[in-house]
Amino acid sequence: MSRNPRTLVRALSAGSAAGLLAISLSACGGGETSSVASDCKPAHSDLKTITDGELTVASYDYAPATILDGENVTGMEGDLINEIAKLECLKVTVSTSGGAGAVIPSVQSKRVDIGSGNWLRTKERTKIVYMSTPLWNDPQGIVSTKGLTSDDLEGHVVGSVAGNLWNDSMQKWLGDKFKIYQDDESIYADLKAGRIDALVASSASANYRLKDAPIEGAKVVDVKPNPKVPQFAAVGQVMLPSSLDNEALGKALDEDIKTLRDNGTIKKLLEKYGVDASVGEPGAPTEL
Repeated sequence: MSRNPRTLVRALSAGSAAGLLAISLSACGGGETSSVASDCKPAHSDLKTITDGELTVASYDYAPATILDGENVTGMEGDLINEIAKLECLKVTVSTSGGAGAVIPSVQSKRVDIGSGNWLRTKERTKIVYMSTPLWNDPQGIVSTKGLTSDDLEGHVVGSVAGNLWNDSMQKWLGDKFKIYQDDESIYADLKAGRIDALVASSASANYRLKDAPIEGAKVVDVKPNPKVPQFAAVGQVMLPSSLDNEALGKALDEDIKTLRDNGTIKKLLEKYGVDASVGEPGAPTEL
């Protein structure tokens, strides 16, 4: 998720340990929990995590990146994290308390090891978290029933979920015709009902959602550079955030991601969720 770090810090409210909902998952994947095999040999033997033998992940439901389903967390990132856990002989425990707004603050405050949910590499985030090497590219899109593009939004009512990087720029550009929502359910409901003309979101997420829950006439048009919204100038790269104080974990994530790209796992995961596998070759790390 392309969240603004300032919004995220303000959003940290459900941070107490008592408020965390933990879902323990097998590092071997699948729908049942189980312990890591006693003879498992981690790719990085010196790796330190908050809880020995576990990789604690802050996440929320943001298909197709992360899909929460009972005791399973799947999706492109969910599956990838479980593959990383296999390499490191760790059990995955997922904290879902606080939703999207609690992910980055939970990483910063060391309540979790890593965050998940389509987080983009940005210059601001270099100051607050260790950003992993990019997983894949994530083009943003305009979703509407009118075929609107990022050039012709003026005069239309446009929505975006709270914390997105482009919100401040779009607020200045569109004024009171720009509306901020707290979740995907409400923003897509308003698009379907005609209360907004368009919304801005991850193209992959939008296409996945419209396939599962179609809105008549709705389509996704990738954004183009627009001087009114500087954040549209480049395609974002998705990363896994971890603590700046645990560089060994960050470096291990980088190496594990490279391993999973080189052996074709990332390509297979993208294809599994209907995403063009070409985005899985994001090139050198960049920041928005």
